[in-house]
Amino acid sequence: MPVLTLAYRCCDRRLPHFLKHSEVEEIAGLARRQLVEASVDALPLDVLKGIEGLKINGMAFDLWVSTEHPVNDEQGQPVLGVCEFDPGASIEAALLSVTPVSDSATAELVLSTFAHELGHAIFDAPGWIAAANQGPGLFDDPDEFARKAYRTTTRDAEHLAKNPTSSEHQPPVPSVINRQIEREVHFAELRANEFMGSLLVPRQRLAQAVEELAPQHGVTIHRHPSLYPELPDAQLRLTADGDLGLFHMEGLQKALAERFGVHRRFIQVRMERYGLLHSGTKIH
Repeated sequence: MPVLTLAYRCCDRRLPHFLKHSEVEEIAGLARRQLVEASVDALPLDVLKGIEGLKINGMAFDLWVSTEHPVNDEQGQPVLGVCEFDPGASIEAALLSVTPVSDSATAELVLSTFAHELGHAIFDAPGWIAAANQGPGLFDDPDEFARKAYRTTTRDAEHLAKNPTSSEHQPPVPSVINRQIEREVHFAELRANEFMGSLLVPRQRLAQAVEELAPQHGVTIHRHPSLYPELPDAQLRLTADGDLGLFHMEGLQKALAERFGVHRRFIQVRMERYGLLHSGTKIH
């Protein structure tokens, strides 16, 4: 089974530097190429579940996956998924747990959650492992340090939105240190979401699918020069005019969602992210 080998800019503590969206997109593309053929649209959950390990910036560690049991947070409340590392374990491994498909978690939501938590394993777990290998600090209790766990939690579908807020389920934190932690958590969630989106619905695969399906749904494709130097191909822009315009666009998004194995709203966010929709185009 595959071991994903990836690299990105990081500090000596294995923490990612500030990564642009395009960098995260590139890393997701490299991961995808190690998992499926270039012609594949939908990335199956079984393929993701088959990842047994990660080698990130030269650091190798196992990936333990659980998708068979409901997942709870530290307070015992049900959540969609967690990614965690236990420094007390005998083997260096990131544990990725995602709730199974159920009445409250569709197959599409489970797939998205898994991809999001995989992003945390790729970008955050190396820093957790490096911190644990340094051992307890001068003022840390060794027994407490041994029981410390590093964890990220996906509480609900809103957590997978384009701009999650880390303070959504927490009281305000006034201290400078806590504000810094809040900022780091926020950027970690943005990275994980961008990785999730680019992994499950890559820019070029989506553009190719749009080229095929848009004419079938009454949606017009416009081409103009790309605004991104790293993406020299022509940029696509979609419009659907007339009284049935929104209906036609929604039909296209549903067809694309079925092709990629995700929710329609997921496709809409990717279309907006890749510049396929005008900023004012809203479909609910």
